[in-house]
Amino acid sequence: MSIAALILFGIAGLVVAVLVSGEDDTDGTATPSPAVDRVIPAAGDEVLQQQQVGVVLDPRYRLSSLVIYPSSGAGGAVDVTGEVVHVEGLNRFEFNPGAGRLVEALSPDINCAVATFVLIARPEEADTVRWCFTVS
Repeated sequence: MSIAALILFGIAGLVVAVLVSGEDDTDGTATPSPAVDRVIPAAGDEVLQQQQVGVVLDPRYRLSSLVIYPSSGAGGAVDVTGEVVHVEGLNRFEFNPGAGRLVEALSPDINCAVATFVLIARPEEADTVRWCFTVS
């Protein structure tokens, strides 16, 4: 009887693992990618309107685009790629909102960002990371 119970628990554990790994990122968490060391701000963080938005990539990758999606009532997506600063030694790509910039301040409520990046050795292959955060 104990062997049957162990098998049953093993099957139940596999089912739970599959269900958990199949969840989407509706809670705003960044989709994991081996190219992404971290996103700024972290997925789910609560930040101020002047918070920088960016991504730190593995040194083998470079950023192709960074798009910020303001809260639902604030208008459409803004491609800020042209105003992204690259911190070379850290391979950090960041956009700072401010006066005269494409985004002067992040919109209150939930904002999302999408970073598209390529492997330098194979630039024809692009990948993305999407994450969301709350602006107070």
